[in-house]
Amino acid sequence: MAIQYTQEAAPPGSVQFPQNWYPDPWGIAPWRWWDGAQWTPVLYGPYGEAWPLPPPVPPPFVPKGPGIKGGGVAAVGAGVGLVGTVAVGIAYVAIAPRPIDVNDPWYILVSQFALWVGFVGAVVVASRRNGTGNLYTDYGLSWPRLKDLWLGLVGSVLGRILPLLVLICIVVAGSGFGTPNSASPRILGVTPSGTAAWVILIALAVVGAPIVEELFFRGLLQGALTRRIAAVPALFLTAIIFSFAHVLDEGILAPLVLFPMALVLGYLRLRTGKLAAGMVAHCLFNASVFLLFLVPAFR
Repeated sequence: MAIQYTQEAAPPGSVQFPQNWYPDPWGIAPWRWWDGAQWTPVLYGPYGEAWPLPPPVPPPFVPKGPGIKGGGVAAVGAGVGLVGTVAVGIAYVAIAPRPIDVNDPWYILVSQFALWVGFVGAVVVASRRNGTGNLYTDYGLSWPRLKDLWLGLVGSVLGRILPLLVLICIVVAGSGFGTPNSASPRILGVTPSGTAAWVILIALAVVGAPIVEELFFRGLLQGALTRRIAAVPALFLTAIIFSFAHVLDEGILAPLVLFPMALVLGYLRLRTGKLAAGMVAHCLFNASVFLLFLVPAFR
């Protein structure tokens, strides 16, 4: 049935309102709408409009760059990983009634594994929920090509220059060359002692970290941020998050040491569209840490 419009019951000065407008019996507004059975909260006057506006419809989200939705999933994954490392520490103390030795290679292995379970879990969940379920398509995971090897080598050198200069300055300012320096373990985050420690730490730092951390930080997180805030801001924000995420393991100077390399890794991801070059650079960057232990001044 068509709505009949009339000028008789409309508020003064208005243009053709539907019937059933009457003076508001409560005096809140000049006019109130009667729906035929009861008074409604629809007012006309200084306290309301004749027709309530429909709820605003947010504009459709337009991605600002390539990447899949997954910022929230990444945060949950990082939280799960952190809880896992705490649980490992509690179990370690309960089983072995002694203070936690952060340089114990087996403790490092298990706690890193717990953390990486959260990271990898977030990568997989985000891919299946918001992407194609294919890690190559969603994150650019692939085997390195010859070009990736060269880019990774150059990137690792560029990313190591500033941290190396910082480390040299600390060594010189501390106790000079040729003598042991206690700053090195705090900066590098590792102190290999014994064959088992060397094998485990090299496996974690040179093989595991480049794969897991590149997938999580440059694949999932940088991609999700690129989708939201565009490529360049996402690159810098991811580098900041990556740098500060290593504070607990590598000390308060970790952001200064790692931020240049984090920018390089983010640029390689952006430049190539894949993770292989960044993984190679990350691998060589971490491998160079162990080479420093061959120099007496840095031990």
